[in-house]
Amino acid sequence: MSSHSGEEWLSLREAAELLGMHPATLRLWADRNELPSRRTSGGHRRFRRSDIEARLRQETIHRPDPTAQLLIQSVMGRVRLAFTDGTLENFPWHTHFDEAAYEAFRHLGRRVLELLLRALNNQADKDELRRDAIRLGTEYGTITRQSHVPVADAVRAFLYFRTLLDEGVVQLAEVRGMRDQDIPWIEILHQIQAITNEILPSLIEAAQPPS
Repeated sequence: MSSHSGEEWLSLREAAELLGMHPATLRLWADRNELPSRRTSGGHRRFRRSDIEARLRQETIHRPDPTAQLLIQSVMGRVRLAFTDGTLENFPWHTHFDEAAYEAFRHLGRRVLELLLRALNNQADKDELRRDAIRLGTEYGTITRQSHVPVADAVRAFLYFRTLLDEGVVQLAEVRGMRDQDIPWIEILHQIQAITNEILPSLIEAAQPPS
């Protein structure tokens, strides 16, 4: 339906179909003023097509990359397995981490994965990602110093974590196919390296005892 101003108005059902949602959900959005609408003289809701299309564009921009989400979930699974199946006990550096240090490193590991997810979804510019990576590295180093973990062992632990990330990418590439042109595997590896390469030097610097 078009008005004399040239705007096209859609019914509740038409707008819901364009957005790929149930009409009841769209009605709730309208009630909460999350999406502009008006009512006809008969009390029926109408939505501007331009508003619906703008909402679709916005959701496309902010929609998480499913490959990135799958990668992060895969790595989280690998990390959980390493902590529960005794794998870490095979590494000499494992003995220098007490329970508090382990828990702190696990928490920081989750934050690193969140940072990577932001990077892979292009949800922040490079300078912001770099600052956050340096901040995380500093926290890693501070925990290392306070927990009296040898710096070399903290680096080994972080590199092990980094290896899980790389293996996660390789595994996904094998499953999805290295020649899948829709998934920039090399770019994903570069983004992981860019972030972890900022974290590691900051970790080492912050882990040094004060002079």
